Amino acid sequence: ITFDPDAGPLLSDGMSLDGNPAVDDRWPEYTLDYVDDTGQAKQLTLPLTTADWAATEGRFRKHFTPADPSTWNEDMVPFHEFLDLSPEDREGKTPFIHTIDRDKHLARLSVSLEIVRLAEERQQFWAQLKEIAGVAPSDALRDRLLGEVEAAYERKLATMKAEYEAKLAALPHEIARRMAGALLGKQNGHAATPSHPERSEGSPVVARVAATATPTQDPSAASLPRDDTRAPATPTASSAPSAVNAAPAAVATAEDDALAIDPYIDSPRCTSCNECINLNGKLFAYNGAKQATVANPDAGTFAQLVTAAERCPVSIIHPGTPRNPKEKDLPKWLKRAEPFS
Repeated sequence: ITFDPDAGPLLSDGMSLDGNPAVDDRWPEYTLDYVDDTGQAKQLTLPLTTADWAATEGRFRKHFTPADPSTWNEDMVPFHEFLDLSPEDREGKTPFIHTIDRDKHLARLSVSLEIVRLAEERQQFWAQLKEIAGVAPSDALRDRLLGEVEAAYERKLATMKAEYEAKLAALPHEIARRMAGALLGKQNGHAATPSHPERSEGSPVVARVAATATPTQDPSAASLPRDDTRAPATPTASSAPSAVNAAPAAVATAEDDALAIDPYIDSPRCTSCNECINLNGKLFAYNGAKQATVANPDAGTFAQLVTAAERCPVSIIHPGTPRNPKEKDLPKWLKRAEPFS
């Protein structure tokens, strides 16, 4: 835990948990290497719980009992799963953690209920720290915010639905039929003329009208004979401009997406120093040659990417662009990322 009193007026502004390897997870993970019954080397990825830590401390030795493989049964529950059980479901169950014996074969240690209570206490403190640091809101706050968001969404949805139904009701069926027929350029079996480029079948206007025709529209309207004694139907002011403006919006979105740069590592130059792996073992991982790669750019923060870049002894980590524009202290981290862009 680090605290900078000058970072802002709130306690959460100054407190940071970024030094922890798995801030968003209940438990960090570790890999247990063992040998199976056939002599093959195997690995297990397991949560690193309070019990796994306590088993390495001599003062807690009396709380762990080796379980003979002949006594293993379905009532033995992995420690992290046991913590999730209700008091009623825990009855008759024994929590255990995985370990290895002298021959590196898988073994189990039964865990006392005192260690269970210790782990529950640690988890409660961890939840409080995350709330203070602004990483995770309390259950009460989260429920209130979700309720407000859902209520606002329902109100907006009801308003949009009412407006849409009102517009449909106000649009005469005959106008909608003739407009679709004119823009699709199918009257009398002829395509749209060059003097009416908006009638081309590939144009945004045609696609817009075809997609927004009323549910009661006659599908065969496009092939009905044209009445030459009547003025040709043209797009209304409300339909054509909105259709044309839709295309620039799509282009702008595509351009914004094109500006995003994914984080990456010059893996061939990696020295396998473990700095980035120790920082976040889900964001970073080793490839087959034990050279660091960005395993999952969504598994960590932009701040962690920049921190890893700063710690890398050969400067091969490139943070890219932030994936979360609302990340805490983003301007500061963008400035620190400049040498690695």
